[in-house]
Amino acid sequence: MTLLAAFLAGFAVLVLEILGVHLASAWFGASSVIWTHQIGVVLLALALGGWLGGRAAGRTERPAALAGWLLLGGGGLLGLAVALLPLYAEWVLPEELELEQAAGLFLGGSLGGALLFYAPPVLLLAMVSPLLVQERSRTHGAGAAAGQLYAAGTLGSLLGTFGSTWLFLPAWGVRATLAGTALALALAGLLLARPRRRGAALLFFLPGLGALLLPDRAAAANLPAAEGLEVRVLPGSVRETPYGRLRILEFRRGEEIVERRLQMNEGLDSFQSLWPAGFGEEPRWTGAYYDLFALALFYAGEAGPGRAPEAGAATEVWCLGFGAGSLLGPLARALGERPWRATGVELDPAVVELGERFLPLPPGLRERTRILAGLDARTALRGAPRDLDLLFLDAYARQFEIPLHLATVEFFEECRERLRPGGVLALNLGSAGGLTSGDPVLRKLRASLGRAFGGRVRAQQVPGSRNLLLFARKDRPLAPQEELAGILPAGLPLALGGACLPLQVLDGPPEGGGEILRDDRSSLALDQARAWWGGRR
Repeated sequence: MTLLAAFLAGFAVLVLEILGVHLASAWFGASSVIWTHQIGVVLLALALGGWLGGRAAGRTERPAALAGWLLLGGGGLLGLAVALLPLYAEWVLPEELELEQAAGLFLGGSLGGALLFYAPPVLLLAMVSPLLVQERSRTHGAGAAAGQLYAAGTLGSLLGTFGSTWLFLPAWGVRATLAGTALALALAGLLLARPRRRGAALLFFLPGLGALLLPDRAAAANLPAAEGLEVRVLPGSVRETPYGRLRILEFRRGEEIVERRLQMNEGLDSFQSLWPAGFGEEPRWTGAYYDLFALALFYAGEAGPGRAPEAGAATEVWCLGFGAGSLLGPLARALGERPWRATGVELDPAVVELGERFLPLPPGLRERTRILAGLDARTALRGAPRDLDLLFLDAYARQFEIPLHLATVEFFEECRERLRPGGVLALNLGSAGGLTSGDPVLRKLRASLGRAFGGRVRAQQVPGSRNLLLFARKDRPLAPQEELAGILPAGLPLALGGACLPLQVLDGPPEGGGEILRDDRSSLALDQARAWWGGRR
């Protein structure tokens, strides 16, 4: 029984460490900063629990019974965490916040939630191991007991690690897995402690049972404010994946569908993909930052006045961070009758699946698009041809969730190698501070892009938006600002033209240089954390 108890304790700690982030992600996201908090809090609780457990082991005459009560307590606290964390998150993040207002709360809220709800059960579970060693050493010797229990706990941790991602999460979901783990701990504690009054011990099962029966509050968490519109989560669109929680929001005015949004994790007014009404029948401008990707076509000479269709000269496009393909509508509108082919790379296969079900592409666009699902953008890029006309990067979820390996000079050099001479890289970045704010994230990205592309870099703000796009061209200069109006045809969205006004454009790398972000040395995570505290993206 002692080996089973050690196995379950190790299993539960890793399940909580991994799925605890997923449980809170509907409110606080699942960025690298959130994971840092989670791992750090768990390690702190393990260290403190191990020390306290060692002290308790030398003072009790019944170490196995005490370990059983700790398992009961750990199971009860884990069940309470599943039940109470949503209420805490809703208190920290009141309704109708915008992302600008909430960003500073994500960091403190996630850390506070981990300390309040995850550290206590981990601390109790960490105390179990020294007590079990004390108990088992009476019959097996200290060395053999410690080795056997360490092996059992590590095997439990291995099952918790791999099982959480590849088995329990897709099969049962986050809440059911955590609640089931709480009940298993309570059952093991009951068998190990063997209390005389089992009625009192059975109370530790109630939080786990309650967590199983409570409704899922995360499904409708952090809905965006939309004056005059009804916002609802589409039935069947909520998915828990190894990368986070997905859902589709539908915005209605009476019976009229205005748009749909694919959201990942914290929600509010952010979105991963946008689907305007009617987009499934024909390509449309989105009215969002996706429209600005069309500028890359004009910079690369693939669209604009005098560009007629050419037989056998299809424009080759790769989209890293494809989502549901929102940027293909503006791409098709800008290219007109000119032939093109696109390859979309999306890390999460569930995103592609939800997109095809709820945010379908027009048939003409889908036929020209190859989707590579389940691949990391940088890994997939190494299989791309070396004569791409355009390379789009839309994998920066928000300024505080930029994948570090997709924001280094080495990565940008790999992008450059895949472009033909004159080809253009365009990436989307969220920055509440704007072009002239001295934003360190923007400054370092411009510097790193400039190093990779020989200074041929431009940043353009989407008017009235937190988003801006960075453009870089291989071996050739970008069109001068004063010539932008001449290369853009009539009929483009007003925001796209507004992004070309002088105050919306910033050319070249930052004056005086800037830190170059590298694979083996990057301060971007620290900059992102500072942006959180400052309420910025």
